[in-house]
Amino acid sequence: MPRKRQTKNKKTEQEVEQTDLLSGELEPLEEEVGAGEPAAPKEPDPDSTEDLTEARDSATDEEPDGEPGEAHEPGTDEEPAQEQDLGTIGQQVEPDAPVEAEQETTDAPEHNGEQAEDAVPSDEGEECVPVSFDMVSEEGRPLPAPPAGEQLGRAKELVRDGRIDEAITLYREILAQNPSNLKARNNLGVLYDELGSLDLALEQFEAAELIEPENVELLNNYGSVLGAMGRYDDAADLLRCAQRLEADNILVRASLGILHFRRGLYAVAEADLAWVCDRDESNGPAFYYRGEALNRLGRYDEAMQVLERATVLQPHNAKAFYTLGHLYDRKHMGQDAAIMYRRARELSRG
Repeated sequence: MPRKRQTKNKKTEQEVEQTDLLSGELEPLEEEVGAGEPAAPKEPDPDSTEDLTEARDSATDEEPDGEPGEAHEPGTDEEPAQEQDLGTIGQQVEPDAPVEAEQETTDAPEHNGEQAEDAVPSDEGEECVPVSFDMVSEEGRPLPAPPAGEQLGRAKELVRDGRIDEAITLYREILAQNPSNLKARNNLGVLYDELGSLDLALEQFEAAELIEPENVELLNNYGSVLGAMGRYDDAADLLRCAQRLEADNILVRASLGILHFRRGLYAVAEADLAWVCDRDESNGPAFYYRGEALNRLGRYDEAMQVLERATVLQPHNAKAFYTLGHLYDRKHMGQDAAIMYRRARELSRG
């Protein structure tokens, strides 16, 4: 009896050992069965620097005006940074994206966000090339800076208000910013001419001619100043040049008439200025110099009529009032002549 009990106990121990062995073999079997389950969706390769670069560039382009992200450097990958980039890729990639598109992105050169902002890709997918947007003319020369429109408008307002000194200061400020501003130089020269500062006016017109030598308005003003300075030949050359450029320009024809008057060519002057007065009834200088030319030619009635119009157009021209008073004297219109002389003296005293 005791032997049978031992045998039974032995058998029980063997069964326990076999059961342990069987249970020990079940663990690797469970792992193998797990490996046979359907595979999860394929994630982008974390070692693919191209995909990471694409995601980083997209994030940089969408980043608002803040500080740009740090550029990715190969060989310095850190797992947390990769996991963050992979999350970005997962949001941007579409589920039905073709495989060919993924292959194309692997060939793209990597670049950081700052390089991407300063480059334009070509149509063939070549490397990005920095582009310069400097404005140049057709001849390859840099274009002059645009005119200071608001400042020019303000300067004209100052002139209309009689604040000539302030207008001159503003024109000089414009020229300090942009010496090639033709309008500022021309207008400043005109103001100096009206103030009698012919040398300063000439300086501005000479500089302006270097900017645009075939500008009719400029040539007319330039020639008029030279004529007022007694440089008649130089003045005639400039005015003839302006007339060739624009034959029917009324202001150029008026300047030529005034130049002829100063040269003592009164008949030629009167013909030129009559042509101007017929076409521009508001041209004060043309009416004044034509009246003076008619007076020198002894055509007093015509001169008186023309000068009466001149005093209306130029109410501050003392010479016009004086000559008109002289003509009234010739006509024995003493009272009217006295009024004209008095007005001329008032204007002369300032």
